[in-house]
Amino acid sequence: MAKNKELKVKKERFKTLKQIGQTYKLTKENDRALPFVLLALLFGTTVPLVALSQTLFDSAFSRLISTSTSIAGGALLTVFIFGKRAEKSAYARIEGQPGAAAAVLNTLRKGWFVTPAIAVTRNQDLIHRVIGPVGVVLVGEGSPSRVMQLLESEKVKARRIAGEIPVSTVIVGNGDGLVSFKNLNKTIMKMGKKISPSESRELRNRFGASGASSLPIPKGAMPKGMRVPRR
Repeated sequence: MAKNKELKVKKERFKTLKQIGQTYKLTKENDRALPFVLLALLFGTTVPLVALSQTLFDSAFSRLISTSTSIAGGALLTVFIFGKRAEKSAYARIEGQPGAAAAVLNTLRKGWFVTPAIAVTRNQDLIHRVIGPVGVVLVGEGSPSRVMQLLESEKVKARRIAGEIPVSTVIVGNGDGLVSFKNLNKTIMKMGKKISPSESRELRNRFGASGASSLPIPKGAMPKGMRVPRR
């Protein structure tokens, strides 16, 4: 039993390292300065802190603790900046692709149910449906003028099924009244909790998976906390 548990832990660690490696590789393709930035950041923070600790402390033990803390702090800051640059690169990589909003929505945490492309036009305007604590959210991507009409039509249908549960709409894009890909999930989660988890599951059952399109959604595009997307 103990050996199986140890083997499972090792597999998880390997999987995590593999995911980080894949994220680094993808990010580097669009961010050529990435390795130089990370190295400069790591050494630029760690070396001065270590040097300072050697002058501030007299005992070997204090110097060892301070040095370890300085290295850990520099490494954490480097990982944080890497995550931010990876996220920025991911948004740039998928923006403009049909289904990009769905790729972002699929990184919502547990308790959110995403049905991509419940409505699609020949111009590749899309509507995605999100069900979660906020109720129902219809997310449109494409030409704002066309998407707005499509959203209104889907909103009428959604209200028939949702009943008294709130149905909200969001259009993704860059411009007044639009929500950027970067802020999409944050905007939805800030709508506030309106229904319980059980109501959310019941609502999901009511809607089912009807309306989902076979449109391919960009894969592996959105790292979140250095994890791969849920779908």
